[in-house]
Amino acid sequence: MMDMAEQQQVLESFLVELAASFGQEATASSSVEENELTVNLAGAELGLLVGPRLATLDAVQEIARNALQRQAAGREYAKVVVDVEGIRGKRRDSLTAFVVDAARQVREDDVEVVFEVMSSMDRKHVHDVASEQDGVVSVSEGEDPRRRVVLRQA
Repeated sequence: MMDMAEQQQVLESFLVELAASFGQEATASSSVEENELTVNLAGAELGLLVGPRLATLDAVQEIARNALQRQAAGREYAKVVVDVEGIRGKRRDSLTAFVVDAARQVREDDVEVVFEVMSSMDRKHVHDVASEQDGVVSVSEGEDPRRRVVLRQA
């Protein structure tokens, strides 16, 4: 397996240089939990790297993963998560609150709640939160990249 410190250095450098190519100054810090390497970028006006519904950030994450894969040259490497100013955690918190509220609406009004199209990571989070709510079930409908979650009565 590729040394974790080397993976951190490769990703941090790559992402700081990527931000610079967009004309943005950024610093990178990383952390490792189990086999997941998270790199968080910090700096002023990095919204360009986030994009609507984190779409650009997801693309940056995929590019970073590919850059690490090239450097690993056949060695195993960690799962890569790229974040900007902790936006993924903030989105996760907002999504959790929205799912809890939607579950209440499903139970009280006997309606289905159809979520917007979202990434597989966000859909998984919605399913996880929904599974903790009494009286509702969640299902994914549609085909990628237009897949969405629907909450309905259990």
